[in-house]
Amino acid sequence: MLAVAENRVDEIPSSNWEARLQLSLYKKHNKTILGKLRHEGPLRIQRAFYPEAETCHLYILHPPGGVVGGDSLNIDVSCEKNTSTLITTPAANKFYQSNGYTAFQNQNITVEENATMEWLPQDTILFNTSKVHSNTKIELSKNSKFLGWEIVSFGRPACNEEFTQGIFKQNFELWIGDDPILIDRVSIQNRSEVFNGLWGLQGQPVMGLMTVVNNDVEKLQQAKFLIQKMIDDVRNLSVTVMGNVLVCRCLDTNSMTIRDKFIDIWKTIRQITLDKKPCEPRIWAT
Repeated sequence: MLAVAENRVDEIPSSNWEARLQLSLYKKHNKTILGKLRHEGPLRIQRAFYPEAETCHLYILHPPGGVVGGDSLNIDVSCEKNTSTLITTPAANKFYQSNGYTAFQNQNITVEENATMEWLPQDTILFNTSKVHSNTKIELSKNSKFLGWEIVSFGRPACNEEFTQGIFKQNFELWIGDDPILIDRVSIQNRSEVFNGLWGLQGQPVMGLMTVVNNDVEKLQQAKFLIQKMIDDVRNLSVTVMGNVLVCRCLDTNSMTIRDKFIDIWKTIRQITLDKKPCEPRIWAT
């Protein structure tokens, strides 16, 4: 099932795009295979890539490059047992100025026993006055592993556009079976106190959240130690381990700074937390 946000019929213009992408991956001959693939509207997958033996690399494409009010992007990924999958995107996802309607982004990922999922999209850019509801739900099994991130830019700092008006609601959830292990919610309307509060964005327009799930808490503690060694040259970065989930947060004025730092962290801790050597998707080099 997709994680669906509340959305009344009278809030959607007749010209909206409701895009859906459904993926299912399974293991065959020591290789993760893209099985079921169904899409509606402007969401696509390039062919599967195999830069490493058993892990399937997939790039989610959104040809229009941006989302307007009333549009809905729905992604549903199912990873069967023993699979290994890395999903990324070739470019940032842009949410344009609102036409009075709300844009929705719903992402649901299911990871079965002994499967590994890496969810590594490019950043999300919120244009000033945009109205966006974003929902991500990761459903894991007891022995599955997950490493993922989400990076959100409020406005476009590179061209001095601030997010002074608009609405952004984000819901990020990690579950193991019926147990929630991390529920992270953000709700911002216009230039609220969340931006400048020490408990909020501390005046920084870009925020990043990285999470890692592994039942071996000792490995997460090792990863935490390595990340802490990298903090000296990065402002506004924190890392903690809560049970079997590692949470890393970062604030900055530039989304590329956070992206590059998250990639450095990913390369540093991938071997420890996922038992895989670093292997960057080729699309990151373009």
